[in-house]
Amino acid sequence: MGVEVAKMRGILIAVCGLLVLAGCGKPVEGPNPSDGYKLYEAASTRSESIVAVIDSRSHSVDRKLPLGAPSLDWKHIYSVSYRTLVDVDPQTGATLHSLRLPSSLLLPPATSSGMPGGLSRNGRWLVLQGFNDIPDGPPTVTHLLLVDTTYAKAPVPIELPGFFEFDAVSNDGMRVFLIQYVSGSIYHVRFYDVGRRRLDPNIVFDKSDGTDAMTGVRLSGVASPDGRWLFSVYARENASPFVHALDLDSAVAFCIDLPGSGYSGSGDDPLRWSLALSANGTRLYAANGALGVITEISNLPDAIPSIVHTYQLGKASASAGGLIQDVEAKEMGLGGAVLTPDGKTLVVTGSSGVVWVDTASMRSARHELDNWRVWGLALSPDGKVLYAVNDAGMIAELPMAGGAGTRFTGAPGQPLALIRVEAVSASP
Repeated sequence: MGVEVAKMRGILIAVCGLLVLAGCGKPVEGPNPSDGYKLYEAASTRSESIVAVIDSRSHSVDRKLPLGAPSLDWKHIYSVSYRTLVDVDPQTGATLHSLRLPSSLLLPPATSSGMPGGLSRNGRWLVLQGFNDIPDGPPTVTHLLLVDTTYAKAPVPIELPGFFEFDAVSNDGMRVFLIQYVSGSIYHVRFYDVGRRRLDPNIVFDKSDGTDAMTGVRLSGVASPDGRWLFSVYARENASPFVHALDLDSAVAFCIDLPGSGYSGSGDDPLRWSLALSANGTRLYAANGALGVITEISNLPDAIPSIVHTYQLGKASASAGGLIQDVEAKEMGLGGAVLTPDGKTLVVTGSSGVVWVDTASMRSARHELDNWRVWGLALSPDGKVLYAVNDAGMIAELPMAGGAGTRFTGAPGQPLALIRVEAVSASP
């Protein structure tokens, strides 16, 4: 395994292994929205990793779901337990289907904080991965399983010599995109041709400059609404971060360099990039509130994704304390960006707190939670309420129109992400 990859994997294990006790005492109350919401918060304890469904009015945990990969319509959440793939209904917690796995396979991570992935954008295909165990060295064999989530077809096993990690799967299930680690911190983007049952011999290279090798650590990604594009933001140890735009239909990619430096010797800020995509998929924002930088990227139909402009908002104030004190253990996953459905307001996390940005003027309009180390953000479906979770497991409910809002205790254990806000009817 490459030095950079090994180092960041160690950081991820350190982050996910920490347990931070939820804040104690009475919640700070404020005005509640007229209609309540269900919050889906991913969290981890020493004994389990769960998705807690929290009622925004009572602040109680209504039910717990296994931590897994949810379908876009939230009718399924897929998880693995005891070599079994389990398909659960998120609304009831009932098991819809289970599938015995041929070996020790897991859902591939979708973010640096450890959130599971593996699904195609349309939810039809799911990829699991596993590796042979090699002490003190990289895997020499990669095992993959392509699952049809309608269960109409038998799963397709894929075995490849070498060390590969899942990147994406196309909506038609014909191409499984992979990261192939070749030497040191160098890797290639490849794809497995499911129809031909072979690894395509060509490397998916950067069409902007012809480069076929990449370095860096993937922080998070977002897919376009039609499932054609996968945008991933990467941090590099000794170079600037970048957005990797992968066309899943044509198997070509474009690398879009972002401003800033590498994370080596630069603290945690270079690892706090997040992506937010407009509802129609035509505007992508790469944001780093800790550095005070937002890059706007155009993604027009039949055009190459390209930078429109980079805006400097001013660096956010530093936090008074951190979750991890070891200077070698960078804080991954501490970042977030959400865009309102109308595309007019972008909210991003900083080193502490959150900032509202007017996308027309690209100026800061509001600051909140300045004494919080914000771990993740989520918006209500109507864009009227923002939810933020901090490193101590407290949740803030903030009306987008302004106001103090409400603070309450979230799920038990170490928060991983706020992954969904679901509207519910107000009680009569």
